[in-house]
Amino acid sequence: MALAAVMLPAQADAAPVANVNAASIDPSTPDGTFFPLTPTRILDTREGNGAPTGPLGGGKTLQLQVSGRGGVPSANVSTVVLNLTVTGPTSAGFLTVYPTGVARPTVSNLNFTPGWTGANAVTVPLGTDGKIDIYNPAGNVSVIADVVGYYATGAAPTKGGDYQLLEPGRMLDTRESGNRLPVAPGKTVHTAITIDDGSIDTNVRAFAVNITAVNGTLGGYLTAWNGVGTQPTASTLNFGKNAAVSNFAVVPTAQCGLVFDQCGDTPMIGIYNGSGGSTHIIVDIVGFYDDSTLGGLRFQPITPTRITDTRDANAPLGPNSTRTFPASSVAGDNTWSLVSNVTGIDPSNSTYLTLWSGEGPGPGSATSTFSRTRCARTPRTWTLPPATRTQSSTPRTRSTWRST
Repeated sequence: MALAAVMLPAQADAAPVANVNAASIDPSTPDGTFFPLTPTRILDTREGNGAPTGPLGGGKTLQLQVSGRGGVPSANVSTVVLNLTVTGPTSAGFLTVYPTGVARPTVSNLNFTPGWTGANAVTVPLGTDGKIDIYNPAGNVSVIADVVGYYATGAAPTKGGDYQLLEPGRMLDTRESGNRLPVAPGKTVHTAITIDDGSIDTNVRAFAVNITAVNGTLGGYLTAWNGVGTQPTASTLNFGKNAAVSNFAVVPTAQCGLVFDQCGDTPMIGIYNGSGGSTHIIVDIVGFYDDSTLGGLRFQPITPTRITDTRDANAPLGPNSTRTFPASSVAGDNTWSLVSNVTGIDPSNSTYLTLWSGEGPGPGSATSTFSRTRCARTPRTWTLPPATRTQSSTPRTRSTWRST
């Protein structure tokens, strides 16, 4: 498990995180606030977008200019959120993404097997001149990156949004909702949810969700966006035939009433099925970003750090088992959440992992799903138990519509 950031309350007396060079966040500034973007492709080595045309070779590092592209400002940006995809790898391997100008950390952001196509969300601080490095240790692989949002520095001209924790809950499951039919090829399913009593629905700017494709009749991809107009030329996750594949996503929202008359100001997202076949879709919500008026959490980037590896003690998780992992090396008393990458390796059966704070029973949603033939890596905003939790809301009602 590797950590990419911590979430701190937006309060003037925010204390530094233990063992992390984290400065206090002044809530009067935009520091650590989030700006969602329409997903935009800023790297595709197959087409020469953002890098020379051709796969990234083994032992090579690709330097990607991020600031000033895809809606990311040229200055006052601390960190970006990307959806990173690989396709056509010639060998098993992984990618490491990190800020340009710092030593490469011993972590991985996306693991893959030969011939695999798959994606993972990556939150990475910007380095020298607004660039990031992408390292491939072995083989050749094509790399694609879509930018979906960014976090501002304190010098930014305006505030973005604060993060609001939610109790993880299922927002959509096409196997259970409506007529229980999968989403047809080339079609979009829209899903909307009311937060609490609906009084803060107009303050929602983006959802933090885990999206899963299940039992697709053909391989393909899903694209998540605010659901208004035509879907962007970007992908959220890639899946194979009859597979269950999940990925974390931060998805901009729109008012549902812009598309459907009956749902008014309820925040909504759309998910497009780019496969040539049908697929079921599951969406689990873990939080949302507001307009910085509700007093939520601010983002503090850290250098990616591995906080646990069960291989070190030769102690894999057994079936139907739960294990608690310490995070004190990166989390302090003022840390409410961790943005983490979680990898399952060499499973004996197809299964899933669920992460939560450890308080009470686990939520009824999967953080990462994977088969016994591959490893899986899924990022997640991992909630830690604070001394008191006053900022956590609970989603109340949900609605689903399909394109015709």
